[in-house]
Parts: sequence; structure tokens; C-alpha cells
Amino acid sequence: MRILLTGIPSYLQRTIADVSGTTVIYRPYFDEARTRKGLIAQVRKIANTGNYLIGEGAAESLRGHDVTYLPFWHLANNRDSNELYERVNREFDLCVFASANLLRPGYSADLEAEIFAKLKMPVVVMGIGIQRKEGLKEQLPAGTLKFLEVLRNKESFFLTRGYFTAEFLREQGMKFVKPTGCPSLYFSPNDMKRSLSALANPGLSEAQKIAFGGYLGSVADTIVDAHALLKPDSVASYVVQDEVVAYNLSLTGDDNDIVYDRASGRITGGTEYKHSEKWQRKHELLVYFDTNQWRTAMSERDFCFGRRFHGCIIGMQAGTPALMIAVDDRMREMLEFIGFPYIEAATWNREVDKRSYLSNFLGKIDTQAVIDRYSACEANFRNALGQIGL
Repeated sequence: MRILLTGIPSYLQRTIADVSGTTVIYRPYFDEARTRKGLIAQVRKIANTGNYLIGEGAAESLRGHDVTYLPFWHLANNRDSNELYERVNREFDLCVFASANLLRPGYSADLEAEIFAKLKMPVVVMGIGIQRKEGLKEQLPAGTLKFLEVLRNKESFFLTRGYFTAEFLREQGMKFVKPTGCPSLYFSPNDMKRSLSALANPGLSEAQKIAFGGYLGSVADTIVDAHALLKPDSVASYVVQDEVVAYNLSLTGDDNDIVYDRASGRITGGTEYKHSEKWQRKHELLVYFDTNQWRTAMSERDFCFGRRFHGCIIGMQAGTPALMIAVDDRMREMLEFIGFPYIEAATWNREVDKRSYLSNFLGKIDTQAVIDRYSACEANFRNALGQIGL
């Protein structure tokens, strides 16, 4: 099958030099990200480096087909070109749109509505989910309602992040809706199971090589976690995803100052952010624009822990045990669907002896049940793809 893949990309988007019609021209190298300006630009390319896992997972699920990734920006920039869309409709049999928390009050899917109205082929929306349950039906922007209307009136398939999104889309009149979870969950299933097998270990509460994730620049939660779990002479490793563009983690200095070491993924320049004065441990800030480098770095950790879904998933893809702290409906929907153990943020934050709580929590995990649930979800995902013809 000839598949047009668009939407959230894999990290390979960073090598795209140009797109002409339906031909994508790739550079044989990545753009540099050593300077302050370059680093921020690379984060802005994807908005959140965790999104690369979504695009990568979607692409991986289409192996065996004739797949072309066309950047969504190319389709949007040329939406008035009848010639382009005639060519797209002639050259592809199916469109797969890799998405995330598209159903949210703060985002209007006007462009998506306009573009998909021009496609004369079935559309698969993969990984669609919500940001927040409360007020969803009443607060969705007009552009998103139009997007849903367009897809309701054509052959479309929705693979959702969880049950709530699936129920909502069925209420909107969508015919083929399957809760399957985020496609990043199935990128490396054997390593995911290896990670899950290693999680039920109370001794992980004593781990010192931990990759933390959270919302540095907004709240001090991760700093508190690091102090609770790490010894005074340990180094806290924090993985940045979108904080430099979304959560007021500022890189100081001039645009051309060298602030990033590509080999280690370490931010070497000065930073300023709310609560930074609370640190009582040595710490490093890391950011990765290549998911293979990111997985390699996580494979060298003993534990991944924190409030970022994909910051933990990439550790699991490397076989490293990972545990998430659920902070919002988006995370809860994904975690409850896949059946991974997690801790509620409100519960964790009020615990005084976090290390003991973590040890007890890990010791109660039913490993076989968790792996069985994951295996069933993977089979469900493959079956849904098969029903579509993928």
C-alpha cells in the first residue's frame, strides 16, 4: 500500500532540506545545535522532543508498506495548490496522521480540517488523545469541531490514546474508533517487557543513576524528588523536553554562545529558571534530538523516574525500568489504558519519606499481570492495524 505519513515526525525530520510536490529532499547531515540560538531552534522544530517518539512509533508500525513522510507544514503551506493535492491523491492510497493531544480547548485544528477535506483517500488518525477531561465537549474550538466533521463524512479510522478519547469520538459519530494507546508504546516491545520485568524491584529506590523528567522552570517538584532519592554526593540528571520554549527555563548569554555538547547531550551554558536556587545536589541538564542517542543514554541509567510520559517511555524502549508520576488527564488516560504502574502526583508530593514509599510501591507490582496487559495491548494495536489493511 502507498501510504502518505504526516503529522508528528520522527527525528529524521531534522534532515529535511526541502520538499517539492511529493518528493522529500534530505540532507546527509543534521543542523548544528551547539549555540544558544541553535539549541532553541531545534527544540522549536518539534515543540517537545518527546514528540519524536510518537512519529517514530507511527512510522515503525507501517513497516512493509511504501511509506513517504510529507511534513504537515508542506501540506499546510501549499493548501491552495490544486496541483499538489491532485498529485497527492493520485500517488497515495491512504493517509496516516500521527497525532497526540489534539483534542484540547487551547488548540484549534483549522489547518487539519482544511487539509483533510482535500484528501480523496481514507485517513488514519493515530495516537489522538485529550489534554483534559473537564469541559472537553463544551470548550473544543470551532476548528477542531470542523476537523471532526470532515473526518466523520469520509472514510476515517481513529486509533486513540485511551478509552475516554474513544468514547468521546464515538459520541461525535465516528464509526471506526479503537483505543490502542500511543504508537510509541510498540516501537520496541521486547525491550518494553524487559523494562517492566525489572520494575518490581524495591532496590530501585536506592538507585543513584536516575534520569529525571518533569517541568523544571515551572515547579520545583523534580528538585524535591532528586533530593529525596539521591545521596548528597550523587549527580541529578534531568532530561529537558520542551522547557526552554514552554516553561521558562532560560538559556543565558548571547545567541551565538556555545551552550550544548552534542556528544553527551549536556547543556553546558548558563541557565536561569524558577526554583533553581533550591538545588542541594550537583545536577546536569540533558537534551536529545536523536532518539537513538537518547535511548543509548537511558540504557546506561538504573532507573527513569518522573512526570514526563515519553521521558519514561524512551527509557523503557532501552530496557531500563521506569516509573511515572501522573500529573494530568492526558497521562492518566495513556497509563490506565496500557496498565503500567504509576503514582498519582498528589499522593507522591505529600509523602514525607519518599524513598520508603517508592520501595513499598515497587515491591507490590504484579510483574506478570503488567506484562500480560502490555502484550494484550500490543496484540490489540496490531489487530487494529490489520483491520485497516496495515
